[in-house]
Amino acid sequence: MAARQTADTRKLDFERFSMRTFMARLQELGEVDTYDAPIHLRDLSALIEATPRAKMFRNVGPDRFEMVSNIIGNRRRLAAAFGVGERELTQEYMRRQGKAQPIVEVSSSDAPVHQEIVTGDDIDLARMPFHLQHELDGGPYISSALDYSVDPETGRTNVGCRRLMLRSKTTMRSNLTAPSDLRRIYVASVARKQKLPVSFAIGSHPIDFCVAGVKVPGDEFGLVATMRGEPFPMVRGVTNGILAPADAECIVEGYFDEQGYREFDGPYGEFMGYYGPVHIDPIFHVTAITRRKNPLYQTILHSGRFLANTDHGNMAALTGEVRVWQVLKAGGFEVAGVRGVPATNGRQHMRVSLKRTTPGQARLAIAALFSIPFIKHVFVVDEDIDVENDAQMEWAMSTRFRADKDYIAQGGFPPMYMDILGIRDGDMAKAGFDCTLPFDLPKTLESKVPHPPVFKNEPARFQTVEAALEASGPMTFMQLMTALGSQDGREISIELGRLGDKGLIVRKEPLGAWELKAS
Repeated sequence: MAARQTADTRKLDFERFSMRTFMARLQELGEVDTYDAPIHLRDLSALIEATPRAKMFRNVGPDRFEMVSNIIGNRRRLAAAFGVGERELTQEYMRRQGKAQPIVEVSSSDAPVHQEIVTGDDIDLARMPFHLQHELDGGPYISSALDYSVDPETGRTNVGCRRLMLRSKTTMRSNLTAPSDLRRIYVASVARKQKLPVSFAIGSHPIDFCVAGVKVPGDEFGLVATMRGEPFPMVRGVTNGILAPADAECIVEGYFDEQGYREFDGPYGEFMGYYGPVHIDPIFHVTAITRRKNPLYQTILHSGRFLANTDHGNMAALTGEVRVWQVLKAGGFEVAGVRGVPATNGRQHMRVSLKRTTPGQARLAIAALFSIPFIKHVFVVDEDIDVENDAQMEWAMSTRFRADKDYIAQGGFPPMYMDILGIRDGDMAKAGFDCTLPFDLPKTLESKVPHPPVFKNEPARFQTVEAALEASGPMTFMQLMTALGSQDGREISIELGRLGDKGLIVRKEPLGAWELKAS
């Protein structure tokens, strides 16, 4: 369990990790489209998916909700949540993992999320911003909920990502069919004929989402604090006693009843870009809704044709990269870079660049990464390739990969959840692409990568081409320009042509260097 501290609210900044603070930062970066005109809830998803930018809606539905969406739909926005640049993001995530932070339990009167408290007959979920998100969804959903729970048997805390399906004024359905810690905890509670109290946070900082998207063996409440990099203020539920973020926008408290799985949830557009099927799930009973006075509700882009723009795709890419770094570091590999591809839901495709040490490292790295369940395809390149640059990766694939020698395929892996081919076949196949240069490739001119010439402001050492070649021997054209202090090289070309006409110049292999013909 994470360390717990007594609250001194004078030292707590409840706005540092609030949704409004983060959105203000995205607006500073020019990453937000703002909509002031009234918008029907039914039209929300089409507007969200219309562009890749984050959205701020000022006037949604008859209740005139303020809502945000797609807040971490690209790498830049996710990096902004951690206060670093895009290229420092993965290393910053791993750095924070090693510096534990405490949980601070605050009183209800101090918690911003308890500024308004609704209980009993006043609860009306129909006044919450549920909306139809995909054309074949089974009903309106809230897609941004983070669940906070405690395992009654072990006391271990758990945080996860959850969708919520509107059922009645006081009840919802949620997906507890997919493998998760919450599912495991609930199934055990049903076996004991016990209710399971859970609180859902709606409107959470992106760092909290990153924690909710991973499974760890320890205290996950404490992990939120650790990844935030400072003490995490939490407040106890007014009806269920479960700790939840004191700085969230809204908390829905309640419990999953002990009657188990009995009503259909779904279909729903899932993170792999296809629909998840209808399946039976339990019912969640709401006992309280608490919120800020002016809550900024959140919805997320979760599926569709453009997974690279989804919150989940970018978050999963980050946490997947961290897992790859951990596995390769444990295996002794010298890693130059790792990149998960958001367009593949962030984890299916992993790019790795390795430092050139000994032959065979790419294949060994591919074999090591096949052990990670969520990875389907691995692309390994040399360290001169930028794994974050799609164009460079395509170039490496087209010029350094030979299909009959550098392709590694293996089947028989357990299928990943929502992999439609794995579900059909009962297993999953994985592939590795060795896009590194062979160690025995001859170092010829044809194997060199062209780079632009970069000149230093140096004084001319010679007055003529002939003098330069006579003193220095064979020279490339750039060396001649440097030696003569030329600004553009045109006069050197003319001079070389004149010497050639006189039969005084030859070209030297393999670089075609210019040299004077021996007398």
